[in-house]
Amino acid sequence: MMLAATAFDVSSQSNFVAYWGQSSAGSQKSLGEYCSDSSIDVIVMAFLYQFPNTKLDLSANCRSTFPGSELLHCPDVAEDIKKCQSQGKAVILSMGGAAGAYGFSSDDDGKKYADTVWDMFLGGSGSQRPFDDAVLDGVDLDIEGGSTAGYAAYVAQLRSHFEASSDKKYYITGAPQCPFPDAMLGSTLNSAWFDMVFVQFYNNFCGLDAYPQGFNYDQWDTWAKSQSANKNVKLYIGAPGSQSAAGRGYVDASTINSIASDIRSKYTSFGGVMTWDASQAFDASSWGQSVSSALKSGGSKKRAFEPVQGKFISTRSANVTAGAMHARLELVEGSAVYVSDTTNTFEFHVRIQSADQPIQQGWELHIPLPVGVSVAQASAQAHNIRVHDNTLVVVDGSTINENMAVAFRVAGQHIGNEFGLPDPAKIMLYTTA
Repeated sequence: MMLAATAFDVSSQSNFVAYWGQSSAGSQKSLGEYCSDSSIDVIVMAFLYQFPNTKLDLSANCRSTFPGSELLHCPDVAEDIKKCQSQGKAVILSMGGAAGAYGFSSDDDGKKYADTVWDMFLGGSGSQRPFDDAVLDGVDLDIEGGSTAGYAAYVAQLRSHFEASSDKKYYITGAPQCPFPDAMLGSTLNSAWFDMVFVQFYNNFCGLDAYPQGFNYDQWDTWAKSQSANKNVKLYIGAPGSQSAAGRGYVDASTINSIASDIRSKYTSFGGVMTWDASQAFDASSWGQSVSSALKSGGSKKRAFEPVQGKFISTRSANVTAGAMHARLELVEGSAVYVSDTTNTFEFHVRIQSADQPIQQGWELHIPLPVGVSVAQASAQAHNIRVHDNTLVVVDGSTINENMAVAFRVAGQHIGNEFGLPDPAKIMLYTTA
C-alpha cells in the first residue's frame, strides 16, 4: 500500500478542519479541489453512517459498489485522499452523524469492528477497501444517537493497531455537542485517548451565538486538563460555515476570529476551528479562508515596523528619536468578558516591547475609545489610569524592559462585542522625560 507522509501538526493552535462529503449547501466540489486550498489542514470525510453493517455515504461523490455488495468502491476519492496527504493534510473518516443506523451492543462488538475499520480504511489489508490503497489518517466519532456502549473499547482496539504500526501517525477525534458532558460521547471521552475534539458550538444554548456569557469553552478546557485520558488533547471551536449550515450558532468571520483569538490567548488546549461543512464555508463568502487566515496569522492585529519622527510611538510599531530609545507597540487581544443588562465590560492587552534597551524614562499610553462608548470605570493592573476626552490614559514612571504587557478592563455604556478593539493606528506611547 502507498502510505503518504503528512506535515499536519496536531500540537498547533492554528489548524482549520472542514467536514466534507454531505453537500449540505446543495452541491460540493471534489475532495481534491478542497485539498488544493491551503486554508484547510484536516478534512473529515462524512459519513460512515451504518456500522457494524458498514455503509458509507459521501453524497454522490461515489456511486459505484463492489460486485454483489452495497459497499461503496471509490477509486476517484482514493486518488484525492492521496493528493490531500501529499499536500500535508490529514484525512479522517467520520463515523455516525445525525442520521443513520449505528452502534455497538457490547465492548466485544466495538473491538471487533475496530479490526474491521483497520483493515478497510487504515493500515490493514482487507479484501474490500472502499478507498483502495489510500490509507486514511484516522477516525472521527460523531455519535449523535443509538447506544453509548462499546466505543471506548473500539478506540482502545484501534490504538493497539496504531501502536503496532510504525508506518505513519494515526489520530482519533471526536465531535461532541457543546452541552457538557456530551450525552453520547461523555463516558468515552473520559476513558479513551483522543487526539483532537471538535466541539460543536452550534444548535445549542452554549453555542457561538451565546458568547461570551453562555459560551462554555471553559468547561471543555477543564475536562481536557483534568478528566481526559490525554491531558494534551486539542479542543476545536466547531462552527457552522454559513447561516444555512445550522439551525443556530452561525457567526460571521469577523466575530469568530475575535472569539478564537480570545480563546487562544487564554487556553493552551485550543487547537483551532472546525467547520460544518466545506460546501458552506468555502462558497462565495470565503468564510473559511478568512477564518483560517486569521488563525494562521495568530489572531492579533500586527503591523510592520515603520520608524517615524517625533516623541511618540504608535501601533504602527514606530521608534522615538529622544535619546537612543527604540520601542514597539502591538495591540494583542480583545474580548468581551462579561455582559449584563446594565454594564458591559471589555478586556484587552497592549504589549510594549523595548527594541534594544530598557525605556528608563516615564511614559504615558493614550488609547482613544471608539465613538459612542461611555466609560464608567477603567482599570489597568499595577498602573495608574484615567479617562480624559474619551481616551484611556495610563501614566507610569517605571522602566519598560524587554517586554511589558498592560491589561485593560473598561466598563460602561455601549461596551461589548460591538466595541471591538480600539483603533491600533491611534494608540500612542508618549515619553514624559
